[in-house]
Amino acid sequence: MNSADVFSLEFDMLTRTSLLAKILERFRATEIGSGTHRQLLLEFNHVINVHSRLREVAADVVPPEDWASWHELLAVPALAFEQGRLFLDDLRALGLNSMDSVSLTPLPQTIALAAYAHYQLVERATVGLVGYLWFFDRMPRLFYPLWSDACQRGGVPKKAQRALTQGAVIDPTRDQQMMNCCRQIVRRPRDLGLATQSLHDTAELFATMVDAAVQRAERRPLALDSAVVGSAMGQVA
Repeated sequence: MNSADVFSLEFDMLTRTSLLAKILERFRATEIGSGTHRQLLLEFNHVINVHSRLREVAADVVPPEDWASWHELLAVPALAFEQGRLFLDDLRALGLNSMDSVSLTPLPQTIALAAYAHYQLVERATVGLVGYLWFFDRMPRLFYPLWSDACQRGGVPKKAQRALTQGAVIDPTRDQQMMNCCRQIVRRPRDLGLATQSLHDTAELFATMVDAAVQRAERRPLALDSAVVGSAMGQVA
């Protein structure tokens, strides 16, 4: 069994038996309003922005003889600049302009997910990053449709969900490309172990980020209500 087959099996298991499975089930069963959708888009966009800089670091760390494979592997559509642009378009459809999005601080859980990729690339064996990239290559086809369905139940405008529709498209050519890159980069049992661990860690960090984004969005209306009450109490009847 080659490394790509192992990653597929591990990813399938994670979608059924981990914190990621609980997140997926929540999106199947509940609705997502515009506030929560907005928060999720912001967190995802931050991860994409960090990835664009990670590619520059990779060029200095990856052995020259492996760069062709790594260059293809790093070109994950879900982390590409184009996907980030689509997220920004959807954010604008929700009333947020690009200057606003730049000034908003990501959640600690989002920073941890983005930092994990840099950690794998610089502090550990570079091959560990393969699991991280595999996760983000496969995640959209499963998570984005559930996210979009939850948004429809929550009344989010269709024009604010276009990035999810485009991001969930399956590209068989890209799948084959990923498989070929994994075979060329993951050569030893130790490499496979490191990459598989990275896949598991990434799924856990991703699920934690999504959970935190949902919780932040759900708390915001309560905070606004409290502010209104406090203002009213300070007024003279």
